[in-house]
Amino acid sequence: VQIQILLLLRELQREMDMAVIFVTHDIGVAQEVSDRIGVMYAGRFVEMAPTRDIIRSPRHPYTHGLLAATIHGQRRGDHIQTIPGAPPNLAHLPEGCAFAERCARTAPACRAAMPALAPLSPGHAVRCRDPEAETSAGQPR
Repeated sequence: VQIQILLLLRELQREMDMAVIFVTHDIGVAQEVSDRIGVMYAGRFVEMAPTRDIIRSPRHPYTHGLLAATIHGQRRGDHIQTIPGAPPNLAHLPEGCAFAERCARTAPACRAAMPALAPLSPGHAVRCRDPEAETSAGQPR
């Protein structure tokens, strides 16, 4: 049923030449129906980019964690990674980055003030003080 609904949405979008905003927690579904993806954390966009860029080169640590926590591309028996910690209380967000408590790349500046959503490349923006940091495998730390 899910794939039928997604195909119907694509058909309607094409026939009516319209844009669709599709909100989901399923990154696999987002990948199938989207030209662009906006990843939100604690009510704020933390990364926005063409779908291909998000999937192949996530730059915000939360986006990277989401992709690592899916079964897409996993082999049977492989462990799915989890994002450590818990989301913040939305009624009492911290002054800085809301993801700082869960992030392995957190620096003091991350807790001091919320970073701006800044362009990283054409069409790709990220809300992170260290969006270019990579490990030797080419993936954000």
